Amino acid sequence: MTTQRTSWALAREAAGLFLTSSGLLGVLAALSALHWAAGLSAAMAGLLTTGVLMRPKPDAARWTHIARLAVCITGYGGLTGCAFALCIPLGWIGVFLPVVLVGLWLTAHEHEDEGAA
Repeated sequence: MTTQRTSWALAREAAGLFLTSSGLLGVLAALSALHWAAGLSAAMAGLLTTGVLMRPKPDAARWTHIARLAVCITGYGGLTGCAFALCIPLGWIGVFLPVVLVGLWLTAHEHEDEGAA
């Protein structure tokens, strides 16, 4: 049995989404008025957070996983670009931090081939 939402519930949800997006736009505009990198960094951090937290189910369509990866790459790339614009050493930290994380991930995983031998 399926349940349908009432028109009041749909209107309330639409109003909530509108207020949320308007508030977020206002926050980004205020941050951008302080400095362009502050607004852009906040937007990219939001994209990266969304990509990390919104995990599709493992059996979901392939394009949902690709879209999530694209959002994460866009967010992290934007943050790294802002870091380069503000302070070049911070940008290089943003470039090499994923390299360190991948290295740690590779050394921490047990390999199945070693257990079978």
